[in-house]
Amino acid sequence: MKPYHYIAPYYDYMLKHVDYTSWYYFLRMIMCKYIPNPRTVLELGCGTGKFGPKFSMDDYEIYGMDKSLEMLKIAKCRAYKNYHIFCGDITNFALSQTIDFIFSVHDTFNYLLDYIDFKNALQCVRRCMHNESIFLFDLTTEYNIVKYFHNKLLTFTIKGTTIQWYNEYDANSKILYSKLTLRSYTDTWYEEHLQRLYTVDEVLPMIEQCGLKIIDIVGDYNLKPPHEETIMINFITKRALQ
Repeated sequence: MKPYHYIAPYYDYMLKHVDYTSWYYFLRMIMCKYIPNPRTVLELGCGTGKFGPKFSMDDYEIYGMDKSLEMLKIAKCRAYKNYHIFCGDITNFALSQTIDFIFSVHDTFNYLLDYIDFKNALQCVRRCMHNESIFLFDLTTEYNIVKYFHNKLLTFTIKGTTIQWYNEYDANSKILYSKLTLRSYTDTWYEEHLQRLYTVDEVLPMIEQCGLKIIDIVGDYNLKPPHEETIMINFITKRALQ
């Protein structure tokens, strides 16, 4: 089954430890630092829509896109005021307007398994940007995967359903394989997720080839440079003038 199908109703519980409020303040800080008077926001891979209401309540017009209809069903409950959601693929989408601030977090871009998809996504983003737009995205690090995920089994029990989440990392292919097993009293379901790890040296040429340029590279949602124990690398980009 495709990722984030069966797991969607349990996703927020599994990530209840995440401090979305602090995360939002960082995203808004980056947006306001680089963009004069930002008004419109686009989140790629919005999932269950945790960021949308926060931008909406601060009077930004925000659009959330995700490939999983099951995740969007959860997000729909949060889509009010200035928050709008739609289904789309980050490797092949277009909008009828340009957007001030575009972001994609929680390792969404790690689900792009080859250079072609990665560059297609960047090119789609560029077409949605004007000359003052900012695009921020993150990528998980090998340190994070090896330390916290490789050969690890996490177990959750939620409303009578037991979820087992096993991860295995292949250092040669740079692929993280995740298998989720969900068991209720009467049924068992399976989901498989594949993610690819990218180095900064791999990503920088693709950013340039797709008509973007780096404004800054920071780690773990603060303004400090990445280091050897960084969990997530954050790339801040804008359109390169051609």
